[in-house]
Amino acid sequence: MESERGNSTENKKPNELVSVENPKSDLSFRYVLIFFQEYYAPGFLKKVIAEVIATYLLVFVTCGAAAISASDEHKVSRLGASVAGGLIVTVMIYAVGHISGAHMNPAVTFAFAAVRHFPWRQVRFLIIPS
Repeated sequence: MESERGNSTENKKPNELVSVENPKSDLSFRYVLIFFQEYYAPGFLKKVIAEVIATYLLVFVTCGAAAISASDEHKVSRLGASVAGGLIVTVMIYAVGHISGAHMNPAVTFAFAAVRHFPWRQVRFLIIPS
């Protein structure tokens, strides 16, 4: 009787892998990609990533050198903490300046846009609803 019904367990292989894609995760990435392509220049995402890395390293190195200098003067002097900030800015200008223009400080970006040395389209404001 079972052979007449077509036992479905005979056709399945044990331990067979099944590939399942999550369409929602793929769609969210596509929406972000379409948003960037529609509103920004082609290299804008690369600029943003370069500036995030440069700003992170600027804050990390400068604050780290100041914290080490404050805790123990023999490890990093005050002069060394000051020079560390200048050196990391120089390094980041050489490292990512050709990609993004080395605008690691949002105030500098705003000032350049105000005197028309930087396009306003790439300056985004955070508008907090009241």
